[in-house]
Amino acid sequence: MYASLGTGSLFAGRRAGGLFAPVAPRAGAPLLGPVTGVAAHLRNVIALAEAGPAGYDAVQHGARIRPPKAPTRMTLAEIFHWIADTPGQPHAIGRYQFIPDTLRMLVHRAGLPRHTRFSPDVQDRLADLLLRDAGLHELQAGAISRTRFMNNLAQIWAGLPTSSGRSHYHGYAGNKATMTWARFYREVARVLPD
Repeated sequence: MYASLGTGSLFAGRRAGGLFAPVAPRAGAPLLGPVTGVAAHLRNVIALAEAGPAGYDAVQHGARIRPPKAPTRMTLAEIFHWIADTPGQPHAIGRYQFIPDTLRMLVHRAGLPRHTRFSPDVQDRLADLLLRDAGLHELQAGAISRTRFMNNLAQIWAGLPTSSGRSHYHGYAGNKATMTWARFYREVARVLPD
């Protein structure tokens, strides 16, 4: 997911009102749960770029010390314990390759207890928060363009290309886009037409 540029995540140090400043929950809207009917398709596209065949049990290939069991069988507390016990290695985990700072922020925002299992449902719901942050609702309301939304997604997930065709994090920590802009655009347009 996010490539480190010295701050750990795009969310670190962002001012209120910035693209990736924490989003206040809308009145009456559940913090966790499907963003819209298109969220499942968007998550599938993101997973294609990020997780590979391991899906919900993906662990960043550079992790020398793997978690003691499959991520979907671990609690959040166990994941954070693995992270603390294995410093100096990549810790991106799950279908959406959450890095530690982002995972902590999302767990806090969602109000999840540490004994919560890192299940596929939990991973999907945390990814939905990032879809909101990228502007899915704004896109659907016509406030931003599809290209802007897609570039926002690419600032969250390093495997996705920007409209330049390259990852927003190209070259940082070995990151690169894992699909073409044309494919990304075609997949998003399937569920978010003009």
